[in-house]
Amino acid sequence: MNWLRQLASRHREYHNLSEELAEHLEQKIEELISEGMSRADAETTARREFGNALLIEEHSCEVWQWTTLEAILRDARYAFRQLRRNPGFTLTVLITLSLAIGTNTAAFSMLNALLIRPLPYAEPQQLASLIRHKGLADQKGHVIAEDDTGQDGETWELVRDNVNAVQAAVYSYGAA
Repeated sequence: MNWLRQLASRHREYHNLSEELAEHLEQKIEELISEGMSRADAETTARREFGNALLIEEHSCEVWQWTTLEAILRDARYAFRQLRRNPGFTLTVLITLSLAIGTNTAAFSMLNALLIRPLPYAEPQQLASLIRHKGLADQKGHVIAEDDTGQDGETWELVRDNVNAVQAAVYSYGAA
């Protein structure tokens, strides 16, 4: 829980750092005054030697900052502010997101049921389909190949009774 304590005490740490940098700058000013400079010249010289205090403070704060987390939180706060200002846009975004998520969920559920999850049979690799190929002749005498998946009961019983590969079968003819 050290990270939680560190996250909660950040503002105090930022304040302590600012005070410490100000103390260092003040010490440098006092040192230059003791060497015989005027207060205004000592402040100018100390600031020039010390550098940009704000930049030093920012670089020092980077040590304990969680830049990625803070950027995400900052972006989320900005997004919620914008959504609160535009309720029509917010409603449109919510409806679009809910439809998109629902559509993706339905599509994945179907994909999962049809392709990913195994078939609910003991040995699905033994499933087969019975197709009868017919060759029909057109008016000019050309043979046209046609596949017929609808079998009559006689054909089905003949295959079931005489082919050893068929162990158990279910027969359906036409639309249910």
